[in-house]
Amino acid sequence: MRKVRDWEEDDRPVHSSRLMNMHPVIEPKKEGPMFSRGQLVSMMLAFVLLLYSIAAGDIPLMFLLLSFLIYLLRPPAEKFIGRWLANAMQGFSFALGMGALVMAFL
Repeated sequence: MRKVRDWEEDDRPVHSSRLMNMHPVIEPKKEGPMFSRGQLVSMMLAFVLLLYSIAAGDIPLMFLLLSFLIYLLRPPAEKFIGRWLANAMQGFSFALGMGALVMAFL
């Protein structure tokens, strides 16, 4: 019969997970600006091009720019109203963009 050795605390083999705390540290999300500078510039440019497309009567370009602006305005909609509106805006934006591409090539 095999003799079972009683381990002393100092003799016990130490697993690496016992040496360090394995629980991940969850840090709160840092609050920063909602849009970066590049996003703001692209929204302004898209808005100016939208005004030009309305004045020129270019309907596919107008739909494409509306699609782009709706897609970029999802974060404030999610923050203030809810995730369901952000998802609806994303779906509408994709459908409007695909429709604009189809209109451009027909």
